[in-house]
Amino acid sequence: MRPKRPKMMKTAEVRRALCLGLVLLLCLGASACAKQGGSTPVPATAAPTARPAETPAPPPEPTPTPRGTPEDALSIAIPPASGAWGPFDAASFGDKTVQRLTQMPLLARGTDGSFPESPESVGAAGVRVTLRGDGSTVLRLHMREDIRFADGSYADALDLLFTLYVLLDPSYEGQLRLRDCAIAGLTEYRCRCSSALLETYSQLYDEPGEEYVSLKEECLRLAWDRELRALTALCRTEYLETYAPFALGLEAEEALLDEGNLRVFAMWCAGLAENADDYGYVRDPLGRSWNPSAGLLPDEDELYEVFSLSYPGPEAFDRALGMEVDPLAREEFIRRCAALDPENTDAPKTVSGIRPVDDYTVELSLERFSREDLERLGSLYLASLHSCGDESLFLPEEGLFGFPYGETDLLPTRSAPGAGAYALEERKETGLRLSANENYCLGAPAIGELWLLAAPEDELFSLVKEGQADLVCLPGSAALPEEAGSLPEITLRSVATDIYGWLEFAPAAFGEDETWSLMLREAVLRVALACCRASAKDYFGGAALVLGPEESPEEALEAAKELLSGLPEDLAPELTALLSAGGSGAHPCWAGLLEAARLLEEAGVTLTVKDALDDASFWEAVDGGEADLWCAASHEGEPPAQDGTLTETRLAIYRRLDALLVNNERLDILTLPVELTWARDHLSVIETLALR
Repeated sequence: MRPKRPKMMKTAEVRRALCLGLVLLLCLGASACAKQGGSTPVPATAAPTARPAETPAPPPEPTPTPRGTPEDALSIAIPPASGAWGPFDAASFGDKTVQRLTQMPLLARGTDGSFPESPESVGAAGVRVTLRGDGSTVLRLHMREDIRFADGSYADALDLLFTLYVLLDPSYEGQLRLRDCAIAGLTEYRCRCSSALLETYSQLYDEPGEEYVSLKEECLRLAWDRELRALTALCRTEYLETYAPFALGLEAEEALLDEGNLRVFAMWCAGLAENADDYGYVRDPLGRSWNPSAGLLPDEDELYEVFSLSYPGPEAFDRALGMEVDPLAREEFIRRCAALDPENTDAPKTVSGIRPVDDYTVELSLERFSREDLERLGSLYLASLHSCGDESLFLPEEGLFGFPYGETDLLPTRSAPGAGAYALEERKETGLRLSANENYCLGAPAIGELWLLAAPEDELFSLVKEGQADLVCLPGSAALPEEAGSLPEITLRSVATDIYGWLEFAPAAFGEDETWSLMLREAVLRVALACCRASAKDYFGGAALVLGPEESPEEALEAAKELLSGLPEDLAPELTALLSAGGSGAHPCWAGLLEAARLLEEAGVTLTVKDALDDASFWEAVDGGEADLWCAASHEGEPPAQDGTLTETRLAIYRRLDALLVNNERLDILTLPVELTWARDHLSVIETLALR
């Protein structure tokens, strides 16, 4: 998956602009008052009558802002949430915070990021990985037997199977891409197609005859439409609150009144539209103008036209938006062919690679081992068949797993009760009230009541500073440490997330001779990694975790020189490194690659560093073979292994962190429960909060 970062005004820049504007207004106001006072004559008055001297009254004590939540509750400020925080649906950062507090992660994860065989930490199941000689893998998921959902019902393998089959159903359109796992028999199940005919239909998709061309185009259109709907849904929850005024000239509440506003916003997030002008007009790449404030908005066909003409062909479309449309279109094509083929009589009703073992154990057979597949499973939450599905429809022999095949959109999962540390009790004007889950398998949390206060991101600091919120969790950035440091009332802690940067080599970047090309690759990579990890650490100012061994650039250079001594004497390697830094070096690894180029020059290697103006031109250059080495950032769902490896050619550099902002005075008297799982369901807790 190739990521497309939305071109947005940075929150820190917005905040600085607002602060500067406020200062200017205050200065103008003060200046106006001074001019008014200096130009007005003071009228003559009679001399005052003498009065006894009085002791001046002391200035009144400042009145603290009253808390809107109970004193004995823990109050957490979160970015706006849409209400989709069940086990399958969370998209925005605010929704995911609620999800992490109320749902149980599917896999247990150790503090070092590994997946243990025994589910002793937070998580429903441990996993045993068995590698086979043919490259396939068996994952045995063994559940705890004491898991209870907030409604009191116990969890077992039926809930696990229900969870997996919902996510693997072709109608599921959420953020969790379990369909990308290499589970044996998954394609046959999703396409309702026999193995014997699967290859035939797939060949027809690759080389369609005249009668199949229109069907292929229709399936591509459906897949593109599906991904564009997912993009607009993400825009609704993730960015609208902060950026709608700049992009649309509307406040978020107004923008949500019409789906057409979200289509314009989706163009803007993808870099296909500029900010609204002074008259409210937004221009798209086709020269058309839209005006959200006046109700001049695109329909679905016009949105599709903008994207399809801006990114002709599925490869360009996928690359620009970080999506994978072609596999979805291929599946839809095969599914339709299979449904019309009278010879397709033995289509599977279950996924052959999913096998229940006993009441608490399920095995997954993968066609190949992949750390990414483990990470995908580790990002899931256990859903309740009892609450989310229909127990009467759990009939595996008939191909039913708690819902009709192809109808996951009917499941009531958006705010379903989970088996996490807390249960959602009610929504009130002051926020969401959560109570400790007395049925929680690790014991009810020490803090019995949580309040989640949703507010725009630029107001969250103030809520913590004023004592309205005790803490807030925000996506990490380079500016956060400096901003938090300017507020003495706040302590900044960091917890790991799963957003990564990585370096990748072109597979044949160094010629055909395997011996020296591998030595050259290892030497260049070692220096580039050391330098990029150092520059990423500086760039994020403490809000990033360097992955892998922290070798200094100087140490890496010495090792590289030794490796390069084995190269042919007449060889003078000239390589190109590429990253997308907007033409200005705005990238965590920009300084790192420049330093790597300087060091490698000492070892006889010329490394030219190029900066692409945007993500589209970056990936176009990569695909065109213009780079031997490139640096990019990955989305969730494309995580590297804990040891820093993804593939033979790709290595992780850094992991960005979430920042936990803590109100010092308030939390002095509280004990923060470790079950607040946003800090535990990824790699590790970087700094454990042990507050008395």
